[in-house]
Amino acid sequence: MDAATLRETPERVAELIDHTNVEPDSTAAEIRQLCDEVLTYDLNAACVVPYHAELAADALGDEADVVVVVGFPYGVQNSRAKRAEVEELLAHADELDVVMNRTAFANGDDEYVVNDIRTVKQAVGEQTLKCIVESPTLSDAEIRHAAELADEGGADFVKTAVGYEGGCDVAEVRAMREAAGPHVEVKASGGIGSFEAALEMVEAGATRIGASSGDDIVESAAAWSQRN
Repeated sequence: MDAATLRETPERVAELIDHTNVEPDSTAAEIRQLCDEVLTYDLNAACVVPYHAELAADALGDEADVVVVVGFPYGVQNSRAKRAEVEELLAHADELDVVMNRTAFANGDDEYVVNDIRTVKQAVGEQTLKCIVESPTLSDAEIRHAAELADEGGADFVKTAVGYEGGCDVAEVRAMREAAGPHVEVKASGGIGSFEAALEMVEAGATRIGASSGDDIVESAAAWSQRN
C-alpha cells in the first residue's frame, strides 16, 4: 500500500500493523489481550516472543498472522542456534523476524552476516523472513550497508529495530528503502504510536508497521480522517 492510498483510506492502516508485545516478562494474559486487539481492530498480525508462539497461533487461528522473533534481541546466537529456533517455530509462525548478528556486523564480518541470514532463510523456506538491523544504533552509511547485507542474505524484509534501544525515524526507513533491492520490503518498528507517525513511515518507504500500540494507531486514523 502506498502513501496516497493510505491518505485516501486511513482505516486501511490496520492492514499494515504487526501488533507487538515482545517484552521479556510478557504474560499469557497480556498476549491473549494482544491477540484480542488484533482481531477487534482487524490488524495484520500479532508479533510475539517464541515462548508465546503457540498461544498466539491458537488465539488467532486463521484470522490473522503470527510473527515470531528469532535470535532476539541482539542476534548474537550462532547460525545453528537460530536455525533450530526457526524449525521449532514453523508450526506456529507465519513470519519470522530475525535479528542480524550485531557483533559480526560491528566487526565488519560481512560474510558471516550474510551467511547467518541465509541459513535462517533456508530454514524459513517459503514463509516470510524479516531481518532486524537495529537502525537506531547505526549511522546512515551503516544502515544502508546492513540493508544491502539483509538483501544479499535473502531476507524478504529489512526491519528497523526491536524497540529496546530507541524508536526509528523516517531517515532510517528511507535509507533502508534506497539501499535494499526493490524486491525487499521495509518494516518500520520502534516508537510508532499514531496514524501520523505511521503515515510518515509509509511515505518514507515502509510497507509494514511494527507497534505495541496498533489499536491506538487505528483509532487515531479515524480522528485524522475527520480532521482532513
